[in-house]
Amino acid sequence: MRVSLIGYVVLAALIYTAPVFAQGTTQPVITSPAAGQVVQGQVAVTGTTDIPNFSSSEVDFAYASDSTNTWFPIHSSTNPVDNAVLGTWDTTSITDGDYILRLRVTLMDGTLQDATVTVKVRNYTALPTSTATVTPTQPALQIPTAIVLVPTSTSTPTPRPTPPTPTVLPLNPASVTTSEIYSGFWKGAVIALFVFFFFGIIIRLRRS
Repeated sequence: MRVSLIGYVVLAALIYTAPVFAQGTTQPVITSPAAGQVVQGQVAVTGTTDIPNFSSSEVDFAYASDSTNTWFPIHSSTNPVDNAVLGTWDTTSITDGDYILRLRVTLMDGTLQDATVTVKVRNYTALPTSTATVTPTQPALQIPTAIVLVPTSTSTPTPRPTPPTPTVLPLNPASVTTSEIYSGFWKGAVIALFVFFFFGIIIRLRRS
């Protein structure tokens, strides 16, 4: 019983005096830039490399579309950091496109631990514009417009103009009335009878 008690005391002392590494962090982490972020110019790459058995670290980048597993170094260090700057990436010397950032930590036993994020470099192309979210609003209350009926004025008929009084034309001096025609006819008849009577008398006188 006494030996068991001593063993518990020794175990508790060992646990209490054991070193604590980076608040339980056991893998390297890239905290900035975030995955899918658009970056330009000089980019500060931050993260954590303070993990158990740390030996060294390096930050590299590669083309996202490259299948040859070719990496280009940005910065290397032998000092562990906790959420601090790991190196500065100059993106002005590369073409726009999608890239992979890699944080690699080498442990004391030679094993490797990696952390990667994919970012978009946009130094020479237009940045995508964010589309504003349209919040639907309640339709406005439509008030019917009052229609005012204006009485139309009764049109007064315009009286027709009085036709002009015909002007009595003067008698044509050359015109002949009916009575004059009859009078001339009888005068002619009398003259004709007189002539026939006269010539009849002359003819008889010559025959006798």
